[in-house]
Amino acid sequence: MTIMVLTELSLGDMTFLFGHHLVESGEPQLVVRLLTDKPSGGELLVHRPDGMLLQRRVFRGWSTMPPPLPPFAALDHLFLVMRAVVMAKDDATVALIGSSCSPGAGVAAALAGRSWRPVSGQLLVVDRATGHTLPFQVPLDLRGSALEAARTGGLIGPEAASGSWRRVRSALTGESVSVRPELLGPIIPVTARLAPPTLVRLCQGDGDLCRLEPWAFQPHVWPPNTSDLAGAPRYRLLMPEFGGAEEAAALIDDMIWKTPRPGGPRTGGEHLVGLTTSPSV
Repeated sequence: MTIMVLTELSLGDMTFLFGHHLVESGEPQLVVRLLTDKPSGGELLVHRPDGMLLQRRVFRGWSTMPPPLPPFAALDHLFLVMRAVVMAKDDATVALIGSSCSPGAGVAAALAGRSWRPVSGQLLVVDRATGHTLPFQVPLDLRGSALEAARTGGLIGPEAASGSWRRVRSALTGESVSVRPELLGPIIPVTARLAPPTLVRLCQGDGDLCRLEPWAFQPHVWPPNTSDLAGAPRYRLLMPEFGGAEEAAALIDDMIWKTPRPGGPRTGGEHLVGLTTSPSV
């Protein structure tokens, strides 16, 4: 699916946010107009190419659920989305679920050191027709110990590639850095179609060691009250208050990646979402 985005955001901003999904040309199936200078706040309009309005919503920022781009709220018959950091290795796909302050990014970085590849830094995206996990290569937010590890490892600093990371400051969560997923290592191509995910809920334990165990829980997904992930394996990853990312990655490697599963990763010839941009509306 190709989506034309008409926005006042610069092409540099769009490239940082959605670079791997941008295409030079294509016949759009949807047109999105993002208006950010209205007195009442931003507005998002979703049209068909013939001009028929499909959706109008307030733009409250990129972190809303469902997110504004792609316009998942208008595509709920096609895609299921959930907040998660998603990694893949061979035929295993893992969705790390937690709050914005959880150590998911740190665990993802530790998994990247074990040959896992980034699938998405923010959202699990599932094709509702096939159950495949779809890559959504957008920036990953690093904070706390994960941010310090990235600085120590040289990912964040003067030597980092220009445009590959940005500082973010929040009164609620403190300093964080958004990094392009390729900073962690080789990424999953956006054309890939991956195995259904294993869901891993990140929780704080009461000890100094990590523990990964089967655990039944109901994930918060969009659209709500869907059963698309009913058969997905579920685990709870208990982690200490500080550190534990490397130990957690080792547990995921041992208990999830090494577990035999039928089939393997599948690839296809189409992009999940192609975005063509115009610098102004």
